[in-house]
Amino acid sequence: MPSVTMNRQARDVTLSAAAVETADHRQADYFRRILVQSRRQIEHRLGEYQKAIVVAEAAGDAEGADGLRRMARSEERECKTLDGMIENLQRRFPHRPRPAAR
Repeated sequence: MPSVTMNRQARDVTLSAAAVETADHRQADYFRRILVQSRRQIEHRLGEYQKAIVVAEAAGDAEGADGLRRMARSEERECKTLDGMIENLQRRFPHRPRPAAR
């Protein structure tokens, strides 16, 4: 027996401008949360790199410290990229408080 949803033709769906705007804002909020979470993870790794750099330097491992610094710089570039994406989302879709649940 074929699935009910298979072979069903798409219907013309017309959404109000308010519904479209609400959907856009919800999606922007979702992506903003994902980007902020990714940034926090990077900040955590940067902290770990800084600790590891101190340990490597104290042990006289200049080559290891340099490698860790390169990795940290890469993470810092990623942070800047994420910051730009977050700022662009914020500018295009300013955060709106959600209506209280009834």
